[in-house]
Amino acid sequence: MTVPAIQDLIKKSFLTSVYSGGGDIRRVFLKDTQDWTQSLKRIQEVDRERFAEQKVEGQASAQRGIGQGYYKDISRKTISVTRKVSGEAYQALTAHKLSEYAMATGKDVVDKIELDMRNFIGYATAGTSYTDNGGFVIDLTVGDTVSLFSTAHTLKFSSTQYSNIVSGAPTLTNTALETAEDFFAYNCFDNYGQRLSMKANTIITSRKAIMLNRVTRILKSDAPEAIAGTANANAGVANTYKNKYSHLVVEFDVDSLNITNSSYSYYWFLACLGGTEEDSLQAYYISWLSPTVAPAEIDQDKWTLSYTARAAYAIGAVSGRGIVVSKATS
Repeated sequence: MTVPAIQDLIKKSFLTSVYSGGGDIRRVFLKDTQDWTQSLKRIQEVDRERFAEQKVEGQASAQRGIGQGYYKDISRKTISVTRKVSGEAYQALTAHKLSEYAMATGKDVVDKIELDMRNFIGYATAGTSYTDNGGFVIDLTVGDTVSLFSTAHTLKFSSTQYSNIVSGAPTLTNTALETAEDFFAYNCFDNYGQRLSMKANTIITSRKAIMLNRVTRILKSDAPEAIAGTANANAGVANTYKNKYSHLVVEFDVDSLNITNSSYSYYWFLACLGGTEEDSLQAYYISWLSPTVAPAEIDQDKWTLSYTARAAYAIGAVSGRGIVVSKATS
């Protein structure tokens, strides 16, 4: 990298901020680690057959067991970035207080990880894979071999199927939210086909203004006796959604190059996040190497400086339980 533009006599204004738009995407994923003895990490479910039965005198008790449900082996990948700058350019950057442009490779790695997380959620609403910004194909399937979001999720030990896509792709309203809530009440199963008790706690939307405002109205609206001195016809009507959910703002409506994909902007999700593996979405961020910045390498002969950062990680999900999407278009 050379930057002759900063070394001339023309007055310029420089954009000194760097991209930071991942939002709260990391809250969607459970974090785990893996050591370097394995290049894969297996994430899996273990279910138990439930419910005791009445025992007849003199006869054996009902036999119940446990079984490994679906699992997903996700493969480690390493990402890295190097920024090389001439000594002259670095001195000029320093003079303009812009030297962090050369050294901010660590932030580039963090941005890539969060882009992968956002793409995982966004692209999983449309298919079983996508091509990332480096040209690599990224797998979006879960343990039952379909995408994270599917109308045909299966169970390991039962013929029951379930869908975590809201039928009809309704726009986010109180009524549509009730439909999504029923998924958690009636459409969450263990691998034996028994209903699970999962409690949704988070609404996820893009940063689109209309989506932000819709969620605010749903979660924050009041019905006071009077508004600006005028009697309110809805006084005393309870807002059953007031402060019921957290609102997670995630820029999932982008492609693999972080360019806005407006076809996703009206999508919304209802999810159970932050609990144990048994009662929340089992989506994982596995870390082998946290974002690390290597010491600067200096070629004294050519007078160039190189700044390198890298990380090793994997992203994946076990099943579609714990999250439901409405693929709304408005």
